[in-house]
Amino acid sequence: MQRATSDPAPEHDTAGTPDAAALPAGWQRLLQLDPAPNAIAHGKAAAAGSSGALGFFLELSQDELGHARLEAAPVWLARASRERPARAYPLDARRLGHTRLSATEQRLAAGVLGLPQSQRKGRNYAHLASHLGNSLLIEMLDIAPCFLGGIAGLQLTRGKLRPLKWRWETLRDGRQRPRPDLPASQRVVRVDGLWYLDIENAELGPLADSAADLALLDAAPLEPIEAAALAASLPGSPLGARLAAPAVFAPARRAEYTPQPVLTLNALTRHARLAAGTPPLAFARLAFDYGGERLPSRGGETMVRRVRNGRLLEIARHRAEELAVMERLESAGLVPAVDCEGLPWDLAETLPDDTWLFPGTGHTGALEVNTPARWLALRARLEPEGFAIDYASSFPFEVLEEAPRWYVAAETDRKQASFGLQIGIDIDGQRVDLLPAVAQALREQQWTLTRGANETDNAVWYAPVDERRRVPVALATLRSLLAPIADYLELAGNGVLHLPRVQAGRLEEIADAMPADGVLDAPDKLKSLATRLREAATTVSDAVPAAFVGTLRPYQREGLRWLNALASAGLGGILADDMGLGKTVQVLAHLLTLQQDGALVHPALVVVPTSLLPNWEAEIARYAPGLTRITVHGPQRSAALAVLDQHHIVLTSYALLPRDAKELKRRRFSVLVLDEAQQVKNPRTQARRAAAQLKAPRCLCLTGTPLENHLGELWSQIDLAVPGLLGDERGFRQHYRVPIEKHGDEGCQARLNRRIAPFILRRSKSEVAKELPPKTEITRTVALEGQQRALYHHLRESLAEELREVIAARGIEHSGIVVLDALLKLRQVCCDPRLVKLESARAVRESAKFELLMEMLPELIAEGRRVLLFSQFTEMLGLVARELDRRRIDYVVLTGETRDRAEPVRRFQDGEVPLFLLSLKAGGVGLNLTAADTVIHYDPWWNPAAEAQASDRAHRIGQDKPVFVYRLICAGTVEQRIEALKARKAELADAILQGGGSRDRLSFTQEDLDSLFATE
Repeated sequence: MQRATSDPAPEHDTAGTPDAAALPAGWQRLLQLDPAPNAIAHGKAAAAGSSGALGFFLELSQDELGHARLEAAPVWLARASRERPARAYPLDARRLGHTRLSATEQRLAAGVLGLPQSQRKGRNYAHLASHLGNSLLIEMLDIAPCFLGGIAGLQLTRGKLRPLKWRWETLRDGRQRPRPDLPASQRVVRVDGLWYLDIENAELGPLADSAADLALLDAAPLEPIEAAALAASLPGSPLGARLAAPAVFAPARRAEYTPQPVLTLNALTRHARLAAGTPPLAFARLAFDYGGERLPSRGGETMVRRVRNGRLLEIARHRAEELAVMERLESAGLVPAVDCEGLPWDLAETLPDDTWLFPGTGHTGALEVNTPARWLALRARLEPEGFAIDYASSFPFEVLEEAPRWYVAAETDRKQASFGLQIGIDIDGQRVDLLPAVAQALREQQWTLTRGANETDNAVWYAPVDERRRVPVALATLRSLLAPIADYLELAGNGVLHLPRVQAGRLEEIADAMPADGVLDAPDKLKSLATRLREAATTVSDAVPAAFVGTLRPYQREGLRWLNALASAGLGGILADDMGLGKTVQVLAHLLTLQQDGALVHPALVVVPTSLLPNWEAEIARYAPGLTRITVHGPQRSAALAVLDQHHIVLTSYALLPRDAKELKRRRFSVLVLDEAQQVKNPRTQARRAAAQLKAPRCLCLTGTPLENHLGELWSQIDLAVPGLLGDERGFRQHYRVPIEKHGDEGCQARLNRRIAPFILRRSKSEVAKELPPKTEITRTVALEGQQRALYHHLRESLAEELREVIAARGIEHSGIVVLDALLKLRQVCCDPRLVKLESARAVRESAKFELLMEMLPELIAEGRRVLLFSQFTEMLGLVARELDRRRIDYVVLTGETRDRAEPVRRFQDGEVPLFLLSLKAGGVGLNLTAADTVIHYDPWWNPAAEAQASDRAHRIGQDKPVFVYRLICAGTVEQRIEALKARKAELADAILQGGGSRDRLSFTQEDLDSLFATE
């Protein structure tokens, strides 16, 4: 590098000195240019007497050298006054002649329209350049309003001529270039000469420039090695008075650094391919950090020069190491955007050259796989390999490295009926409730509440701290905390989640899942609700009230204590003891306790099947004669409804409850008792809806079969007894029924068991009534023969074919009626062909099962056995009755058509007849038939609980003889396969109510149908 000499150069020959000769030719010419200012007319043009309706919109643009340029578009202003115009319309050559403009304005507008045009913001803009552009700009500013940025933008005036000063700008690589020295609020605009744009004062005015100034603006940047020569040459040149000497750097110092790869995560949000509502296209740009200097991965010089602390630094790039890094990215499944499959060409052209992406399949597959969440998930793999991860402002969020601390906060509302719940993280003392973000993430399917098949053990979700910042949380921990409230998460999207107070037990489940350093903030009363309920079951008195007539067995006193504990907490529940264990007696003792304690302020409303009204009347008179009772039944019940409040117990039936709902809703009851509560297992029945509308603070459900077919029946009863405990029906189906019944989710089943345990009391006869004689269950199979067998197989084949066509057209979910009708016909053939209403069945006189029954009954009766015969088909009972009449065997019948139920029961219990024919629906509940010692189920039913109820008419408290239960099954038929489906339903009930059992499948599937219609 040449250094400047100490002798000044001659003024007349600056370019001829050795120092000046070292400069590029362009700079040599600049040193000789005359710095005299260009002559620009500054006098205002005479404005014609126009209406002021002409205006101009001005816009800034950049040319290929990066200089600011000015563009103008003439407009017609709808209103011209001292106020701002209301509206502007673009002017073109065609419209110009139709406007009321002065000759001066028309000439000015025409002059602008005659310049080269470009389209911008829906109108044509003229490029103001050359001497003509200069002259037009002066006139525009003097004659018409000029707006920068449209009618709502900045209205400019013409500023005075200002002197032009210059300064040196140092670039990153040490090169220097001269730049106009203006305040930060001003900008140089190039027309023909140079203008300044003063934003603060809304002025656009000329700068006193010269040919030398324009040449300086276009001059190439000065290399560091050339700076000393120019510094020596300037003092004696024409530019010396207005341009200071550039900085002269010492020779560059060589530096060696190991490159660190840096991935900067970006996101493309605006593009024609990205429709509204779709995720942005996330991508990464690869760079390399050399000692704090970040260099692009593609292109660039091998040796990079930078200015650092006023000195020049040279950095040598290590290309081999950079290529090794790119190979590691490819092994992680990434490819450069230029080689990316599934990326449309127009998107590929939009992205920078150093972009990396996950490849996709198909034409636009890369759009689907390059989500921000997927890029964040890549961090765990790349950071251990030395990559630094950075985030561009376009990327939706950045990740914090702080380890979050979990917290759970609960607070009761003013009425103490519900509580607000937060589950979140603590970041540097800032608590962030994650439940609203969790609800949104689940809606958008960012992740699910169950672990994915390919999910790693350390999978994380980047939880939002605010609009931009995210923090990684372990999905395994998050899922365990959310599991207890999964059915309420959909309600968490609009702020704090509110749960009914009865859900306080879920806090204990959440606390159990909390990490060791987590914090639970909740009122002691709220935290201990479930605990207090469990403790009350052992501490509340089980003393039999003095007014109770009789003796309670130990398990019945335990049931009384449980009922009293629920009352102390103001809660309802389900007493689900086996049939025959005295649920009615336990409830009557509880009602007497309430009366004794002064808590039976209003009547207790007891709803029962119509057939059980006499039984309840008798039980009340026997065990609780001190409680007054009124029965609302019969056509004259309006008189009873008028005096309800004068009694302790009001008896009514499920059949009449909807009819009297309007009157009953007006009354208050201390407690609602639903006996045989499986009657309200369907939430859409009129009786169930009417019961839900009654004014009673507590509801007790009595049933031996709270779960007969599916978990929805259990929900319907629990939601009456403990409203809100299991959420709404849709949420329960999604979060409990489907996972348990279809997927055998044992974790979900355990949560459900734990949740309902305090509110269900269930004891089996084998557990608490060990004095009962044994019950022996026997299955008698019989083979179809001859015409009956042919009829069965003919029907099976034709019905199976018809069913396949229906299912193919409608789907199995919408073919239930057709399926049940087909199965009904096959079951009827098994019972007796005479039940089948088809022409092909009329000629069939054989019935294997009927013949077996008629062999069994005379033998059993001859042995002195007392027999209950159940069938679901009333017509089948009629066929049996006719044969019994022919054989002169005495019997009584009870079906839905029987008016006087008490008389056949009395005759059988008193021993007048040895055989009782009962329909399963009418005789399966509410009867005490301990005189029987034999039960025959002529045809199997889908529901094992219903069969068990029927059998328990005989096997119940008071029975002193062994009981034999027979099931008659036709071998190789649909009846035998029904037994397998029944076993699954029995396991479901056992798993939920007893806490055990296991199931592979519980749903009614195509595989089930194939089995039911299979050949032998």
